[in-house]
Amino acid sequence: MKKCLITIIGVIFFAFPAYGAGLELSETSIKFGNVKEGPPVEKTVTLTNTGSDVINIKNTSTSCACTSVKLSDTSINPGETAELLITYKTFKYPGKFDKTITIFTGPEGKEETVIHILGNVDPMPMGVIAMKPRKTDVGELTADTENRVSIVIINEGDAPLTVSRIYSGKFETEYYNAGNSEGIEIAAGRQVIVGFAVTPQKQGRFLDSVMIFSDARNDIGKGYKGLLSGTVK
Repeated sequence: MKKCLITIIGVIFFAFPAYGAGLELSETSIKFGNVKEGPPVEKTVTLTNTGSDVINIKNTSTSCACTSVKLSDTSINPGETAELLITYKTFKYPGKFDKTITIFTGPEGKEETVIHILGNVDPMPMGVIAMKPRKTDVGELTADTENRVSIVIINEGDAPLTVSRIYSGKFETEYYNAGNSEGIEIAAGRQVIVGFAVTPQKQGRFLDSVMIFSDARNDIGKGYKGLLSGTVK
């Protein structure tokens, strides 16, 4: 009787394979080789369900903001396919790269299938922004009054850059905004002194983070961060 019971259980177990089993990819290692900085590079990977159960893709993730994916379908029937479009942004991401894309399947989305993408981006000439010194002493300021301060912005790159906005990270105040104008252009290897007004609200130590937005290589949309320090009387 015990032998019969074991045999039945074994048949039932193998008749229903693990959820997500049978997912096959046309490629799991993509080599882009040497590419030029500027336009993104793309590759489409085919996902095939070679099993007997529906495969539901719970989620996909990438190891870097420079990589994005687009899935044609999140549910793949047995014998059918879906396409995963992988896009790697080259602009402002020069040099060698080795990134991963992870596909999550299974009832709880814990079964992982990983794709690697590799390559090298040949850099194009571009400006590189810096503030010198990065922590600028603005001296003694007066509370509830507009105080003129200045910072030195340097272009350490090999092409011109344009500053479009300077924003106070602490006080959420616009110190400079080019708007529809051309902005502050800085030639390669040169520097400019930029002045603006700050209005501290209380006496004591003054400390502010300034976010400088530009088209420089080291600004990927979040700005370059510098600091202002001083005292308020």
